[in-house]
Amino acid sequence: MRSKRRLVLSVIAVMTAISLTACGGNKDATNHYNANSYGHDGYLGLSNSNPHLPNRNGNFLNQNDDGNFAQRQLLQQVSGIKRVNIMFRTPDMDVTIAPKKGVNKARLKREATAVLKKNMPRYNVHVKVS
Repeated sequence: MRSKRRLVLSVIAVMTAISLTACGGNKDATNHYNANSYGHDGYLGLSNSNPHLPNRNGNFLNQNDDGNFAQRQLLQQVSGIKRVNIMFRTPDMDVTIAPKKGVNKARLKREATAVLKKNMPRYNVHVKVS
């Protein structure tokens, strides 16, 4: 008799716990559940949470490869650059550009910032033209 009573009380306790957990939820003012979006990295956000996944070029996502990619491929598209220095302070990417003589610094900064932000969305890109 005692074991049946314990079993019944245990079942009631479990059912109560299950029903109470179903009542919770993180809802906003419009009664919709909040959803976290993922980064637009082509991997449904996985590379933002796991930096050791290879990207489309077969490289792994790390700052050395990112710096080389930015300097040797992305910034080569922008004309008027004499020298580039890239420093990472995750999640920031600080880029200092030395322009060639006679180059419009505002145009250079605008174009370099646009190409880096488009292709390196994991970083907060800051471009400085010296």
